[in-house]
This record gives sequence, C-alpha cells and structure tokens, in this order.
Amino acid sequence: MCKTYDAIYKLSQHTESDVLICRLNSIKIEGHLHKCCKEMGQEKCYEGIITLTDATVTSLKNEYQKEYKWINIPSKHIQAFAFKCCEM
Repeated sequence: MCKTYDAIYKLSQHTESDVLICRLNSIKIEGHLHKCCKEMGQEKCYEGIITLTDATVTSLKNEYQKEYKWINIPSKHIQAFAFKCCEM
C-alpha cells in the first residue's frame, strides 16, 4: 500500500474541505476527493488510486489548463499534496 494514498484518506477525515491539490511532475491537479465507503454500499474501491471529481489540471508554467469530470491518479506518482483549506 502506498503511504501517500493512506495519508490522503486519513487527513481527509480531519479537514474542513474535500478539495485536494496534488503535484505530479510539471502539473497541478485540483478537485474534490471522491471517498469510497464500503459501508454505504459503494463496492468499487481501488487501493492506490486517488479519484478526483470536477478536477482541473494545470501546467506549472500555466501553458494549459483542462477540466475533467472524473480523474484517477495513481498515488505513487503524487509528489506533494494539500487540501484547499490548508493552501496559502
């Protein structure tokens, strides 16, 4: 199991916002963290994959910006992350 994956979901339980900001190489991805809950009947939980809804992908040099309804990110590629409430 990826430590980044575990950290994101554990921290999400203690933040005011569900908006996650991730950095992967030369892009920034921001979106709502999709939380999967087996107790609520959602069976498709993929360990190691972070799913964001209403996500925006931006190059760090602001060369482009794209929006996605859903995006799946392998947590092993996330270099840094923060929740929107904690961003300055």
